[in-house]
Amino acid sequence: MKLARFIQTNMEHLLEDWAEAVLEIAPELRGENSLALRDHARSMLEFICQDLDTAQTEDESASKALGKGKNSVLDAGGQHGLHRQKQGMSMLQMAQELRALRARVTKAWGIEQCGLTERDINELVRFNEAIDQLIASSITSFSAHTDRFSRLVEAMLKASPDPAAIFEPDGKYLYLNKAMADLVSSTTLDAVGKTPLELGSDLASGLLEAISKSVATGQTQRREYHHRSPSGYELYLDCQLVPVSNERNEIEAVIKTSRDITERKKTDQEIWQSANFDSLTGIANRRLFIDRLEQTLLEAERSGSPFALLFIDLDRFKQANDQLGHEAGDLLLAQVAKRMGSSVRAVDTLARLGGDEFTLILKETGRDGAKEAARALLTGLEQEFEVNSHRVHISGSIGLTFFPEDGMNVSQLMHNADQAMYIAKENGGQQVQTYESWMAESESEHMRLSRELDDALRDNQLEVYYQPIIDIRTGAISRAEALLRWNHPRKGLLTPDAFLSITEHSGMTDQITAFVLEQAVTCSLLWRDQHDEAFPININESPASFVTRSLVDQWRTRLTQVGLHESQITLELSPESLRNISASGFNPIRSLGLAGLRLHLAIDDFGIEPFSLSALHEFKMESVKVDRNLIKDVGQGGNADDVLEAIIAMTHAIDVRVVGVGVENVEQLQFLTRVGCDYAQGFLFSQPLSQDDFAELLTRDRQMNSS
Repeated sequence: MKLARFIQTNMEHLLEDWAEAVLEIAPELRGENSLALRDHARSMLEFICQDLDTAQTEDESASKALGKGKNSVLDAGGQHGLHRQKQGMSMLQMAQELRALRARVTKAWGIEQCGLTERDINELVRFNEAIDQLIASSITSFSAHTDRFSRLVEAMLKASPDPAAIFEPDGKYLYLNKAMADLVSSTTLDAVGKTPLELGSDLASGLLEAISKSVATGQTQRREYHHRSPSGYELYLDCQLVPVSNERNEIEAVIKTSRDITERKKTDQEIWQSANFDSLTGIANRRLFIDRLEQTLLEAERSGSPFALLFIDLDRFKQANDQLGHEAGDLLLAQVAKRMGSSVRAVDTLARLGGDEFTLILKETGRDGAKEAARALLTGLEQEFEVNSHRVHISGSIGLTFFPEDGMNVSQLMHNADQAMYIAKENGGQQVQTYESWMAESESEHMRLSRELDDALRDNQLEVYYQPIIDIRTGAISRAEALLRWNHPRKGLLTPDAFLSITEHSGMTDQITAFVLEQAVTCSLLWRDQHDEAFPININESPASFVTRSLVDQWRTRLTQVGLHESQITLELSPESLRNISASGFNPIRSLGLAGLRLHLAIDDFGIEPFSLSALHEFKMESVKVDRNLIKDVGQGGNADDVLEAIIAMTHAIDVRVVGVGVENVEQLQFLTRVGCDYAQGFLFSQPLSQDDFAELLTRDRQMNSS
């Protein structure tokens, strides 16, 4: 039987045999269906049969010997090579596959023929020529596609702004793109064959360590690297190093890809800076101070070394602040921090707790050294300050305590230093007071209130009262202001004036603010109107807390939980809050990212604080509150009338509403009505009421206005 006839007759058997040979050569293809494995095999066998059945001249035979065959072989072999390349086979495996076909067909036909004639031998020669052509065509197609793919990948890597490289297992560059070459201050040609160490790269030790680990473990390594160029430019890279194995499962290279994370690092640093440093003075804030104190305590416990803690309260600062204004007061605080910072060591921590209160951790310092440092601080504070061409004289009251003699934990040490400071203050100030054991039994009124306030949170002694805000046009209750009260077991009902400074000094402001927010949100939803819309409530926000991102996160979480679109919570900010926010560069409106929240601006000195006007635009304020000291004089034909009229006209021009606060008589209300004031609040309408009493008042008001 002629070979061509034999192949046609046994086509299916030969195809099955071929599929088995492919799996032996490329086990990774197991799981592929048989049709996929036979892809293009039938067309190649059909080409062989056609070639065998076609008469061939000596010139054509010679042409085949030189590898120049018919176009049909290019189609069959080329498609096969391309498909095998996509299936992941190597060029060697593909050649072995075709050689196996040759061997199996030859053997099967030899057995069938039982001896070969001269004509059979000629057919075998032509069969081998056809197989050789198929091998050559497949390899050409395979190589062309691989080369094109390699060119495209290389072009992509060259164009990429992210540094990429391929390393030999010993850390030598096998390939690097332009971005990587620029990073190591070299060219691609000069860098290939050298290690990062040989190129003098500051990334050398870290890269070589990661490459070695990747080669040793066969696992991908991920690293972050910091690079500083000779010109001083800083770059942060997030790198992955991926090992590449050959067919013997040996690591033959390590591929490094990089992503520039410099901007992310800068943003993280800015967030960390804002969260841990005081925006006004640039020194550590309460959060960082507590963290440093805890770390210092742990180090001292391990090493057995002492340290000292100082609390510093400025004397006569309030007078300077009142006389020169808040802006000058801020400048003075910044100068105080700078002067104290210049006299302490780099290992120590100077922090501002809030207001005019500072603290200092003196590491590895005994009693004598700490007393000397405290006296030096006091001497520095007593020297003259110059603020806006004004000479300012202040001093300080300093409380001093020691580890381990006075306390073994953070809260005890802070309590001791605080108590010693207040003893110094009560004794006239301008002195250093070392903590003594008798002070524990001589608690000042301030310290007692601080301790009792901590109990008040736990024992539910705090309560939120509500004072109505009236829509002047309709006379109806439009909203309410939430006002904190303390049901003190000895002193009765206390307003925030009696304990606000304690909360800010003790760090309880955020807890109390969260409590007020919780109560206000609950009542806002509880007091829905007939349209099922939540009742608007204003909250006074402490200037010491709102600028912190942690508190903003708490607000966002809580308001999201209850569904912000249902609650009408508004924040009232004092001028001090605005100064703190403006100085920090932190806009809480954008940070909250909650469209339903509105800020309500409360300005006691509206028109005196220059930046307050720009703040209306900067923070998209909904309304302003006119200070009660201005309201008490209106309606009498004096300057207050003109000032208030001007304020209302100006704010209305920029679509901001006005609330008159402290309205106590009909004459004041009539004047506010005449000049177009939007809302009024004061004892003329109601004093602040408990939650239950306000609910009754609101119910009566709604019934009266609906009839």
